[in-house]
Amino acid sequence: MSVVVFERLAPGAYEEGCVYLPPDYGSVAWERRPEVAAIRRAVFAALDRLDAETGAGDRLRDRPVVVKPNLVLVYRDIGTERSAYPETTDPRVLDAVVLWLRERASSLTILEGSGRGAPTRTAFRLSGVDRLARHRGCELVAVEESPMVRYYLPGARVQREILVPEALVPAVEGRGAYVSVPKLKTNLYTGVTLGFKNAMGLLPYNLRQRDHDASIEDKLVDILRLIKPSITLIDGVVGGEGECPAPVFPVDSRAIVAGGHAVETDRAATAFMGFDPAEIGLMRKADEAGFGDPDGARILGDATPVRFRPADRSLVSPRVRALFPELTVLYGLPFAEGARAAVAADPIAPGATSASPSAEPARRSEASCLGGCVASTRFGLAMMEAEGARFKRPALLAIGPGLALGASGNEGGAEPIWLDAEGRRWTAADIAGFKGPKAAMGSCTRPLAGASDYFVEGCMPLANAPHAILHRLSGTSCAVLGARNRRLAGLLVDTLRCRAARRRLIKAGLRIDVAYPWEKKAAVERGPEGNDGARPGPGSSLLRWPLEPIRDPAERRGLLAAEDDLALASMSGVYKRGEASRLARAAAGVLTGLATWLPLAASAMASAAGRQAASAAWLCVWLGVMALHLAESALALRAARKAGDARPWRRVALTLAIGFPAWVGHGDAADRRED
Repeated sequence: MSVVVFERLAPGAYEEGCVYLPPDYGSVAWERRPEVAAIRRAVFAALDRLDAETGAGDRLRDRPVVVKPNLVLVYRDIGTERSAYPETTDPRVLDAVVLWLRERASSLTILEGSGRGAPTRTAFRLSGVDRLARHRGCELVAVEESPMVRYYLPGARVQREILVPEALVPAVEGRGAYVSVPKLKTNLYTGVTLGFKNAMGLLPYNLRQRDHDASIEDKLVDILRLIKPSITLIDGVVGGEGECPAPVFPVDSRAIVAGGHAVETDRAATAFMGFDPAEIGLMRKADEAGFGDPDGARILGDATPVRFRPADRSLVSPRVRALFPELTVLYGLPFAEGARAAVAADPIAPGATSASPSAEPARRSEASCLGGCVASTRFGLAMMEAEGARFKRPALLAIGPGLALGASGNEGGAEPIWLDAEGRRWTAADIAGFKGPKAAMGSCTRPLAGASDYFVEGCMPLANAPHAILHRLSGTSCAVLGARNRRLAGLLVDTLRCRAARRRLIKAGLRIDVAYPWEKKAAVERGPEGNDGARPGPGSSLLRWPLEPIRDPAERRGLLAAEDDLALASMSGVYKRGEASRLARAAAGVLTGLATWLPLAASAMASAAGRQAASAAWLCVWLGVMALHLAESALALRAARKAGDARPWRRVALTLAIGFPAWVGHGDAADRRED
């Protein structure tokens, strides 16, 4: 039987300081703060008791230990209406865990991987974890900036191919240990996010997106086939309720939860939050896969529940409709088993409503993919709510390829339909005729791409893409990318540094990710040498699957270009192949255009002022620049013809106007979309 320890804290001022470490962190004054001392006592007491009951600490002794907090997005002065939200692992809790582990482990590494568009180095900096690591002598590793090691999981349901950072390999292969330190909070994708949901941050960017849809629970359970935390310590000092990964609101839970069994610790924490673990799909999937303890868990300490508000996971909920009445949401996702007949039996014509309008048909449709586009779009709306943004005009958003029910509600209808929150059925023609901006969300909604103003690809889309598109639909600007974000300059610098680190790895021939999952694909069927790869240890259920180095220069260039295009798409909402390169050339064109024509303007101004010598000097500079552009014109003509331009002389004329940005890279493969 497993053991789960609950350690409760006395009332105190814990919310202040739960997001980031203050400037005096590590000083005597900070150490003497009552809340710091109380949190440390609670963490030590929980871990000491767990160690006494199970020997958990002894199993870490003299081994390298990787500590994984939850820092997916640190909400601290980033443009939201509140300055901070308890979204991430309390750094005071992490500090106490590190102190306890330091007495046992041979070395400590703090490892985290935030999502694309929010570099992990930003999360480290905003939370103060970078200072914590320096002060306590820990290595600090950002997943997205690390070389990867690939494994094959023969028994996995969906995640058979898995890549993890090199720092995690000793723990995966039994020579080290892994400690998970998540936040006690609700979640849009899985209901709750605790110990083994925290493992999503071990994966590189694109692999996180793969099967981040209706299969997300299977995906997370499959990670347990690779690695299980030796200890899970859940930070419930200040809990979080709301639509995580959007901002969550504080819950006065005042608890530390610790256990040595990943599933049973999460199960006990789920019950503590006031939820029935049997109603959480993640728990059910873990039990079905045999990862639960058949003997259950012995609970030590006070586990009296503290009720958390569940995440509002629906796009057609009363709350969403009240906040965003101008937004029409349509669902055309396939129904779960048993739901299709119930909806088909209600014959509602397109544009008409039943006598008792109901969101139930739309809810049944959205329930089939709560782990993908639905949740990522709901995240976008929650972000708008946190920014104080609302729709300024009517807009429409559709998800799914359409339901084959037909206008009469009969099975097998020839014309696909989409369902809205009022019980109406919409055809593609109805959607095309909608007066207002329209978006088709997710690759499966491709049938509506032509009728929409915005088509957001991906299964699931880039995490922030729906948020960006919702701002476009609503006619509002994004506060997180505007002047209200006091951390924007640092975010941009960190993004460039992260980009440089990833480019160095790719240029060195290292693969750091899988291809982006634009479409839903079947699980990898075969691993290394037909599943006969090297096992890292006796009886291991996983196989080492070496990544092939990048040898082809063209592939390397393509991967580098894709990095920039995906980063840009995470902010703009729409992926366009070669867009980053085009924007870079446009920016270069502005600069070279200024360099070309400013000397001529300066010459004219000097002449008008009667300074003929200066005028002549500037004129000579301009003529020299034009001579250079004239020399480039032959190269521009060749590039235009190679690209198949119908009017190549326009490219030559543009080269004379702005120089090399008019033709360098023109016609490259990166300029053409290849799916």
